[in-house]
Amino acid sequence: MTFDRALIATFVSSITIVYTIMILIYAMQSFIPLGYSSPVMMLRRFLDETVAPFLLVFRRFIRPIGPLDLSAMVALFVLWIGSGIVQGLIAG
Repeated sequence: MTFDRALIATFVSSITIVYTIMILIYAMQSFIPLGYSSPVMMLRRFLDETVAPFLLVFRRFIRPIGPLDLSAMVALFVLWIGSGIVQGLIAG
């Protein structure tokens, strides 16, 4: 089975979309009361382990403005720009 560059670039794009959705869910969970059922707690724990370390990098430099935390928005921009650069390098 051969992998061409376009397929790998598409895979990077897909991973970026999935991680973007995860960041958005992580950011929205603070605004929406989800309860404490077992599946919800598993989702929260998973997002804490996968998304929070990435956001902590940006929270060191960007302090919240009142209740508004802009680190998720900046993280998304950096993720998209980085993904575009990587896809461009892969695609050639």
